Amino acid sequence: MKVLYTPGGEYGDCIVKHFDLNFYDDGNADDVLFWGWQSLDNNELKDKYEGSKNKILLNTVMPCEIIGGFIDVLKQYYFDNVYTICPYTANVLNGIDDKINNTKFIPICFPYPEKHFEKFNNISIDDKTHDVIYYGQVHHSMYKNLLKTISNHNHLFSTISQYGLDNDTEKLVTHFNLSSQEKWDLISKAKINVGINLIFLRIDQIQNLKSIENINAFKNIDKAYEMAMLPQMKTRMVEAAACKTLMLIYKDDWNVIEEWFEPNKHFLYWENFEQLDEMISEISKNYQNYWHIVEAAHQHVKQYSIDNLIKKINK
Repeated sequence: MKVLYTPGGEYGDCIVKHFDLNFYDDGNADDVLFWGWQSLDNNELKDKYEGSKNKILLNTVMPCEIIGGFIDVLKQYYFDNVYTICPYTANVLNGIDDKINNTKFIPICFPYPEKHFEKFNNISIDDKTHDVIYYGQVHHSMYKNLLKTISNHNHLFSTISQYGLDNDTEKLVTHFNLSSQEKWDLISKAKINVGINLIFLRIDQIQNLKSIENINAFKNIDKAYEMAMLPQMKTRMVEAAACKTLMLIYKDDWNVIEEWFEPNKHFLYWENFEQLDEMISEISKNYQNYWHIVEAAHQHVKQYSIDNLIKKINK
C-alpha cells in the first residue's frame, strides 16, 4: 500500500499528527491511502494516483464535510473507500442513489497511535494528582459552564490558543500550548476527563445540511436543526482511555460514543452542570470505586489502535 500524507490544518497538539502511517508504506500503488486534513484538496496527488485500483481516504473530521455542503461531499467520490469517524454521515452518504457515487463509507472509532501511549499501561491510582481535566478550545457557551464547574475542584485546563477565552475563563487556564506528549502526560495525572462530543453550527451550515441528499438518514437530524449542533466523536475519548483517565461524557441526543464504548462499563454520563459538579466530587473522593471502569476502558481502547485499523484496511 502507498501511503500519502498531506499536512496542514491540524491543531498543534492534535493526535492525527502522530499517526505515523508512513511506517505502513510498502510502495505498492495498487492500494493508495490518503490521510491528513488537507487530503481532499490535494489535486496533484489525486491526479497522480487516479489509476490506482483502490483509493482510500482516512477522514477524521466528519461530519464537517456535510456542513460544508454537497461540494465538499463530491470531493470524496474520488475514493473507493472512505473510513470516517461519523457513523451517521456514513449512513447518509452510503444511501445516496447516484451513479457517479461508488464510494463506500466505513465508520471507525477515532484511531490512536498505541506506541505513544505504552508508558501509561502501568499508571495507578497513586499517580493521580488532580481531580479533573478539560483540554481544548472554548467553542461554545457550554464550555464556559463546563470550565466554571470544574474550577470548583482541583482542576487542569490546557488549551492551545486564546480562542473563545474571556476574562473569567482565561484565569482558569493551567497549561498553555503544550505538545501532544506533554498533554498526554497531563491527562494521565487527572482522575477524570470531561468531554462533549458535539460540534456547533452556524445558520449557513444548517442550510448546507438541508441541501444534502438523503440527509434525513442522519440520526435525529431534526434535533440538529433545532439545537444547531451535530455529534462528533472527539479524540479526547480515546486519549483519556489510553492514558488511564475516567471518561465523564455529556449525554446528548446522539451519544456517538456508544458506537465504540459501553456506558457504565467504559465511561460515565453527565446530563447537566449541577450533576457534573456532584459527580466530580463523589468520584474524586472515592476514586478506587471507579478504577475498574478506567481499567476496562484502557483495555477496550486498544482495539482502536492505528495498527489494527491498517489491518482492517488491508483486509
